[in-house]
Amino acid sequence: MQRGPEIKGWCPGAFAPMPSGDGLLIRAKAVGSRLTATQAREIARIAEDCGNGLIDLSQRAQLQLRGISESTIAEALRRLEAIGMLAPNVDVERVTNVIASPLAGLAPGAFDANAMAAELAIALRRDATLRALPPKFLFLLDDGGALSLAEVDADIRIEAATNGELAIRIADVPDRAAFVAADEALDAALRLARAFVELREHHANQFRRIRTLVEALGAQVLARAAGLELRAFGDTHTAARGAQIFGAQRCGSIAFAGVGAPFGRWRAEELAAVADFAQGAGTGELRLTPWRALLIVTPDVEAAQKIVAQAQDHDLITSANDMRLAVVACPGAPECPQALAETRAHVMDLAPLAQKFVGADGVGLHLSGCAKGCARQNASPITLLACAEGFDLIENGGADSAPHLKSLTFEAVLRELSARASGRPQ
Repeated sequence: MQRGPEIKGWCPGAFAPMPSGDGLLIRAKAVGSRLTATQAREIARIAEDCGNGLIDLSQRAQLQLRGISESTIAEALRRLEAIGMLAPNVDVERVTNVIASPLAGLAPGAFDANAMAAELAIALRRDATLRALPPKFLFLLDDGGALSLAEVDADIRIEAATNGELAIRIADVPDRAAFVAADEALDAALRLARAFVELREHHANQFRRIRTLVEALGAQVLARAAGLELRAFGDTHTAARGAQIFGAQRCGSIAFAGVGAPFGRWRAEELAAVADFAQGAGTGELRLTPWRALLIVTPDVEAAQKIVAQAQDHDLITSANDMRLAVVACPGAPECPQALAETRAHVMDLAPLAQKFVGADGVGLHLSGCAKGCARQNASPITLLACAEGFDLIENGGADSAPHLKSLTFEAVLRELSARASGRPQ
């Protein structure tokens, strides 16, 4: 019988590294979206000196260093602390999970999401009650600016609202929100988090995330416990798309160069090069995004175009039309002990076909090493799930969905996808 994947229930941290097939995986903890060129360059050096030189940019807009060893982890942590990317301790690190608008404080928005993220991090550090939040509990701060986080999942969301107030939203409750004044938003979100902790403890900690509590008890129970009233919410935000992220872009009075590495996997020399671009032609500042891309802030579009040309020399992604964006793939075996097969060894063969199936978000194919589907939680036009005998093929579903075809060899996968792309009957 094929074994099921092990659910860890936590993300890798600096104080709680995650063992993987290529060593320990640790996270350089960022609060908000801002990253300086100095920080990026030092992370690249730490990856080379203490790890295997590989860095993943996660869906939570965090940089993860791979291949750290027991003999080098102390040095890695010391150097992360020196650049302000290490939490005070393991308890604070575990619950300080915050995504903020990529252009917060630069482009027009209803509030400064990075400033609020910093305040939130302080509250999480000081309030012992909040340290009882589950390790994957996520706060999201969306200022309503140009690059919307509308399709990024989070437990508690603080968002711009059309009436001048801010909306406090709960996971899996798309049509209702609590509306508060901007200076009350953080307090309201924290009350909601404390209410979740209290209800969770009352139910023997059976709820891993807010969505499971909502499924069991209902959103109103949670809102009332926080002293909030949920009212109708009409979401007018449009999720950011690749055309808005990659390449040379202008946003109001600022400009940026959007650059990605295939599947969010950066080599140390690539990240160091991008840091140099930011220091040379840019403003010395980068922005982290949940789309596995970095935004290099520049004084004007001409400087952004210069950086794009430099990034292309490193074979980095600078266009929404890059076929590598059509495939989402987890690290796979041997890096991930959960994976049943290699994944990224196949992606360049799959990318041209994946482009034939792309949906609204630019993804056509999800290649997953196990049924957890860590690389992508949303449904995809095509999902390939590694199994003991090859790959299961899933249509319009996720890695945990029922397969349309089972146990295909990779050659059979290519034939099936080619037939679908050409419209031939299966």
